[in-house]
Amino acid sequence: MNNPHETLPADRQRFLKEHLMSEIAAAETKATRSRRGPVWLVAPLAVGALAAVTLVVPGRHHDGASTPASSATATPAPSTSTTPSVTPAPEPTDAMGLLGRAAKAAASHTAPVARSSQFVYRREIRDGARQSKSERKSWISVDGRSEGLILDATMGDGRTPWPAILSDAPGAPKTAGFGTPTYEFVSQLPTDPQRLLQQVLTADRSNTVAGISMTPKLRNQIAFGDIQMIFQNISAPPAVAGALMEAAAKIPGTSVVADETDATGRHGVAVVGTNGTLRVSLIFDPTTGAFLGVREVLLSDLPPAGPDGLPPTGNPSPGAGNGKGYDYASAILTSAIVDRAEVEPTD
Repeated sequence: MNNPHETLPADRQRFLKEHLMSEIAAAETKATRSRRGPVWLVAPLAVGALAAVTLVVPGRHHDGASTPASSATATPAPSTSTTPSVTPAPEPTDAMGLLGRAAKAAASHTAPVARSSQFVYRREIRDGARQSKSERKSWISVDGRSEGLILDATMGDGRTPWPAILSDAPGAPKTAGFGTPTYEFVSQLPTDPQRLLQQVLTADRSNTVAGISMTPKLRNQIAFGDIQMIFQNISAPPAVAGALMEAAAKIPGTSVVADETDATGRHGVAVVGTNGTLRVSLIFDPTTGAFLGVREVLLSDLPPAGPDGLPPTGNPSPGAGNGKGYDYASAILTSAIVDRAEVEPTD
């Protein structure tokens, strides 16, 4: 079970240790962590990502003018108007096309105003093999320096203060980065997918992986895990969210699937990668670009990866996830920026 007061670096070290042990032993490691807690910390979502989007599809346009009738005759002159025809762009049906449309829709929203003193609020449904389906509400500091709050009946007495991500305490992280992200940090990331991909792949990992050989495979998995953490736990402004979706799909070892479901059964397009001992699907609404949630399956419950090394796309083995077919899933229901912890949005 995750300890809500566990520091982020320790959690990152646990992930890296799992990966390293699996590499050395050349065998899959059965994940034992409880799904009662999030991947790293409870996740808010970009406010704009939940708004509906009207897609502009080219249609028919009628323009031109009619010649006025001559005063010498009651018969109007023939119309000279023309009706140019524009063929509507076809709706994408392939996985990459759906993801591209979702990314463009996500980036089209207006960015919310988020002050450093505010909090990102999230209400979500969480379900997993080791817990019953439950609702969680969370408030996480925008700048990472204020204590947040989690309301979750599956955790202790249901009310858990969440420590600040950044702190001036000895040994605590003092600046934000991919290892310790905040909403403020994420809001400053590039909105060009290729630039963003290069930044996440070349980020300094020396403090995170000290003493561990950084192989290309491990670097790619850490990069995917960083993007997962932002969507699942931190949130991103709309333009950054769109770029993150496309950057995640460009990471070597990831794939895109056209149909995946969140914890409430909503369908979406997903970027799929591996994070330690898990196959992870980041699920997005194909029309609005909203981040719907995640679905995680133990690699040991899946067919082996193919020669290309991509995440296995087969179904979980019978009985996987205590009969649920997955180890953990979530569904984001509400997300907003609010002034104080325990204050919920009014609309």
